[in-house]
Amino acid sequence: MGKWTLFVLYAATVSGISSIYAPQPLLPVLASTFGVSESTAGLTITATMLPLGLAPLAYGFFLDAVPARPLIGISLALLAVCAGGLCLAPNFGWFLAVRVGQGLLVPALLTALMTYLATAAPPSQVRRVMAAYIAVTVFGGFFGRFFSGLTAQAFGWRIPFAGLGCFLALCAAACLTLPPDARTAFSPIRLAYAPQVLKKPGFAATYAVVALLFFVFSGMLNLLPFRLGHLSGGYSPLRAGVMYSGYLMGIIVSLTSHRFAKNFGGPTRAMSAGAAIVITAAAVFSIPAQAAIFASVFVLCSGMFLAHSVAPGVLNGAENEHKGLVNGLYISFYYSGGSLGTYLPGLLLAEYGFFAAAGLLLLSAATATCIALRLRTTAFR
Repeated sequence: MGKWTLFVLYAATVSGISSIYAPQPLLPVLASTFGVSESTAGLTITATMLPLGLAPLAYGFFLDAVPARPLIGISLALLAVCAGGLCLAPNFGWFLAVRVGQGLLVPALLTALMTYLATAAPPSQVRRVMAAYIAVTVFGGFFGRFFSGLTAQAFGWRIPFAGLGCFLALCAAACLTLPPDARTAFSPIRLAYAPQVLKKPGFAATYAVVALLFFVFSGMLNLLPFRLGHLSGGYSPLRAGVMYSGYLMGIIVSLTSHRFAKNFGGPTRAMSAGAAIVITAAAVFSIPAQAAIFASVFVLCSGMFLAHSVAPGVLNGAENEHKGLVNGLYISFYYSGGSLGTYLPGLLLAEYGFFAAAGLLLLSAATATCIALRLRTTAFR
């Protein structure tokens, strides 16, 4: 796989992930602009993550028949149109509807990207390539949030979406230069194969771990801008964007996770360690100080992406035939957990206060850790 191909694929990944998270640091601004409550504004993230949790299964099923390359380019082009729609949104209903559309497009992009990378890379390098892909998704999460907060602070909340639309359009054009993806490694996928994949040792447990961890991750980061508004120093789009700087730690962890897992005794031990670190992050997030929130994001990203960066590699390495389905299931579980995380803690926040929401996050992280510890008995080494 050439350097230009990897550059285009990773740039497409950054633009796609940025599409998901760009509104997050702007949630208080959106609530004020459209005259909706904080919990209603949070639906702009849920509206995109919920389809992300459901649609990948459909894309995973037909990726064996449809080449990934055109799916990547078409998804990027349509996401660029959606970004323009957000920029021009006259009301909250319009904004929310476009976000749902993005949620239907991003899983097509991510599933196609993961499958393209998994099939184009030599078998001996699949885990390393997938870990690098996860690192790029981490950067996309940081870039989308920071760019959004920075440009909104200077030029208003609509400009970040205009800039993102231009980036997506450039990536779509660059995808025309990608070589065709290989299809010979796959056999046709049928619906009946999903239970078969889930019954493989460690697969269902791994999916559950990433779902629970992303529940905690999404819950913390969705609560973050509103939490800032209730602490000394207050909220601003730029301050919220800077709070996501902890993502940079996630990039380092993702790039070194392969070596860490090897030295730590295998990927399942690495996932267990990552889940335990997320428990610490949720506890630090509960401290009523902006410095604690800033630090908690570094801890959160360290644990989350330690687990997340090794999981796709071990799943793809353990399944040679149905990679499209394996990756579709992974994204589905991952974002199903995330969509619930953007909604349920917000409900508890509104009804019972911040510490009820923080308690739910702690409980979820502890459950993920217990499941990950049991993965030591599987074939993942």
